[in-house]
Amino acid sequence: MGKLYLPIFFLFTNSFFIQAQNSSENLWSDLNLSYEIFKNIDVKYEIGNRRNSNQARGNYHDFIVKYSVNNFLKIAVGTRRSNLSFIDSSIFNSGVEEDFKDIADRFHFDISGRLLKLNNFKMKYRLRAQRKIRDFYLNTPLNFKRTYVRSRILIEHPLSKKLRINGGSELFFSIEENTPTYTRKYRHMAGLEYDFNKIYSARMQYLFQREGKPSERELLNIIALDLKIDLNGLLKKFNPKN
Repeated sequence: MGKLYLPIFFLFTNSFFIQAQNSSENLWSDLNLSYEIFKNIDVKYEIGNRRNSNQARGNYHDFIVKYSVNNFLKIAVGTRRSNLSFIDSSIFNSGVEEDFKDIADRFHFDISGRLLKLNNFKMKYRLRAQRKIRDFYLNTPLNFKRTYVRSRILIEHPLSKKLRINGGSELFFSIEENTPTYTRKYRHMAGLEYDFNKIYSARMQYLFQREGKPSERELLNIIALDLKIDLNGLLKKFNPKN
């Protein structure tokens, strides 16, 4: 267990030694609703809010369809509608909105699953191809943003029947016109997930994100809070005969 806690401890303490760089404190929260419509096929709707120390707030709505081949292979497609607002309206005229030009609608395709299971440890992976398009869902000319290929590894370990700890890292590879593919972002994460019952679960994570090219000075410290609800279990509770 000591070997697991050391890297997690490093992730939490790393940010205290980088204040000389351009850092931003962020709070992310979301509500995740999932529903199994057929065997091995489920849909997910997620509504989220992301707020940073520059008084910017991003809101998004995700819709995802996932097919589970087995424990080792899952395939998903999804889309996100995003919008940006500022808590302090004067920021609109200050030019700061350029700092948030990466916020856009998106489409993605995932391949994920479990790489291995050793004793109580599980190693999970996710490979995502993601295309961002600014204001796709508005009646305006399309403004194509960058394309990402994201690679994530996550290690999970149960502390009890209801409580799990996890940690991992994700790389964002940016693919742009007339530019060689490069690593744009590094994201490291550590968190706790708790199952209240078969219907409700919650997760709290700390994420540390560093920009790669074009600038390595931008750093994000993120606290993420997630609430998950299994709609199948919730409906069974209200309709026991089903």
